[in-house]
Amino acid sequence: MESVNYGLNELHAVQLDMLKKLIAICRDHNLSYFLAFGSLLGAVRNHGIIAWDDSIDVVMPYSDYHKLTKLKQTVWGEDLFLQTYDTDPDYPNCYAKLRNSRTTFINADYADLDINHGIYINIMPLVSLADDARARRRQIRSAKLYKALANGNPLSEKDVTLGVYSLLLGSSEHRRIRMRDRMKERVLKYEGKDTKDCLALAGSVSLTLPLSKAWFASAIEGDFEHLKVNLPVGWHEWLTLRYGDYMVAPISELQGDKISRLVTLNTDKPYTEYKGITYCVK
Repeated sequence: MESVNYGLNELHAVQLDMLKKLIAICRDHNLSYFLAFGSLLGAVRNHGIIAWDDSIDVVMPYSDYHKLTKLKQTVWGEDLFLQTYDTDPDYPNCYAKLRNSRTTFINADYADLDINHGIYINIMPLVSLADDARARRRQIRSAKLYKALANGNPLSEKDVTLGVYSLLLGSSEHRRIRMRDRMKERVLKYEGKDTKDCLALAGSVSLTLPLSKAWFASAIEGDFEHLKVNLPVGWHEWLTLRYGDYMVAPISELQGDKISRLVTLNTDKPYTEYKGITYCVK
């Protein structure tokens, strides 16, 4: 790993500044957000970032997430960039990242992509799920395919239909984008309807875990390092669903594979200076 200024403390300091800006933007535009996943776990367990964590995670109801992605870039200032596949076409995710363009965080999985590689926090939408069991299964299948098409990779699933479908679509970039957008429409079919549950458009595990909308009906204030942050009112139920006995489980069982794929981290140098060196290397 090529690293001039490597250290998770420095990384976390940059991410906390970005979270502070996001919170201010959400307040100014009346948008709801909640800490999520490992960040929510850290807020509950020790009121801060878990020491090994390399990201901060936030979820937003889809309507607010959509409004956030439509804000003008100028609201973020000169250093920050809200990255989606609309603002950064080769970006391979179905959710947004807020990036600091004056820093560097290059993951091996994305090192061949000519995208913004600044230090980031994840911003993921919560989408409404159908109440009908059969419609819900179809919707979740569409969400998995939407994720695969956004990533540009065939699904590695036992579901033969999904696997073959995504493999066929991978052969044509134009076709992939067209089908990605079609799957997105199917995923969002129940937005604005009075359904019981929602789904976080995030990692593969999240696409298997329906969440009660009641858990996100309101926010409670929590401490996260030096910031006051929003936690979902159903934080306990969500953490239990995701991690089990989250307060006593050893950290090693909760952390997953975090920084092992890191190629370059620099909190003082923009990612563009590493093009051809540690990313987009020919």
